Amino acid sequence: MCAGAAAAAAWLMRSTLPQEIARIQQEIAIMNESIEGLAEYEVVDKLGEGTFSSVYKAIDLNHYAYDNHPWAGGDDAMLPVDVPRKKVYVALKRIYVTSSPQRILNELELMEELRDCANIAYLITAFRTEDQIVAVMPYSRHRDFREFYRTFPLQDMRCYFRCLFRALEGCHSYGIMHRDVKPANFLYDPASGEGVLCDFGLAERFEPRDWRGKCHHMLPTLDYPHGKVQVNRTVPSSHFNPGGALAKQGPPRSAGVNSMTSSRGIMAPPERIGYLKDDTRPGVRANRAGTRGFRAPEVLLKCVDQTTSLDMWSAGIILLAFLTKRFPLFNSNDDTEALLELMMIFGKKKMTQCALLHNRTLQCNIPTSSMPAGSGLPPNDGYRIPDFITRLNPGIYDVPEGHPDPKAYSKEVTAVIDLARVLLHPDCTRRWTARQALEHPFLAELPNEHLVIDT
Repeated sequence: MCAGAAAAAAWLMRSTLPQEIARIQQEIAIMNESIEGLAEYEVVDKLGEGTFSSVYKAIDLNHYAYDNHPWAGGDDAMLPVDVPRKKVYVALKRIYVTSSPQRILNELELMEELRDCANIAYLITAFRTEDQIVAVMPYSRHRDFREFYRTFPLQDMRCYFRCLFRALEGCHSYGIMHRDVKPANFLYDPASGEGVLCDFGLAERFEPRDWRGKCHHMLPTLDYPHGKVQVNRTVPSSHFNPGGALAKQGPPRSAGVNSMTSSRGIMAPPERIGYLKDDTRPGVRANRAGTRGFRAPEVLLKCVDQTTSLDMWSAGIILLAFLTKRFPLFNSNDDTEALLELMMIFGKKKMTQCALLHNRTLQCNIPTSSMPAGSGLPPNDGYRIPDFITRLNPGIYDVPEGHPDPKAYSKEVTAVIDLARVLLHPDCTRRWTARQALEHPFLAELPNEHLVIDT
């Protein structure tokens, strides 16, 4: 199934109601009449819908009329015409007319460009009838994330994130930011252990020539794919004035490709507070696309120079849902509430430092460290990710009954928690890349691993 769609299982469950079945059948009938290209497909079900599109499951009636051997493999394409063949299902994404032509073209071009990347829903074809545009993609069998995230064993979790990070590694190697990584856009089938990243409606290319240099992190390089902290004295800021926070900043260090660890930087809050009464400065225009609860801090802070690290944050939020057994974990109504939610986890100090990195000043009058223990408020320095996870899921280290090696299981739990830690760093320059994540001890391929069964 393709992107931006709600889970298929939810639609199928609702479609058992007679009125829902009738509504979907009527919708499909109207589509067949208004879109000429659908004559080559038999639409059998509606898989879901989003803000800008609806997704349908269909049979490709002319699949065997073409030579599919180069990309599909197997011998089906070489069978005689009179030999019965299995049905080939595809996902049809009907893009609404409310989408801009440039956005539609961008999505189709990016999907075509990523055709050869692993674990990505590629574009088979697309057609248009007047203002009706349909994109055709392979149908991917999957289950609703809500059906399995609370009971997923570690071995299945490992398969899930290997597929996801392979997909992100492919995207990022082409300089493409997905911008909407979330469970609904990663279609995973626990039975086969395969997952597919879809819905590139919000995706965009990372263009170095468009780098505006308005923050205190440098343009990404081969050695530093997410950039690194660097005081930018070309932008107006009180932080690097004598006595300011950036003037006290120690040597910046980031998560480079040659180092699988990162050191801590020092960024203090600004000394000047308040705001201009008559501020004539223009408003900040930054891409804030994404889904509530999955957007990285730099997106919420309206950083104008965003990198592929924002996708890694979203992947970390998915992992956090697995480990805490909470989904959705965040439920903010706007960007301010979203920043407050992150502050409740990471603390004022770390989020203020994060804002400073993007030349922003973050202020909050909610008390923290002065509150008594058990008040429900975090300490001023926030939680460490391992502590936050064990707080929400105290039984995470409980060994499953019958597990052959309790010590090994505890080590695996520690490893997967550490993976969440390196993905969920508020500082975008210190967040791990998809390639680094695949080399993490929890995900690294082991010899004869397929022989090991996690009970």
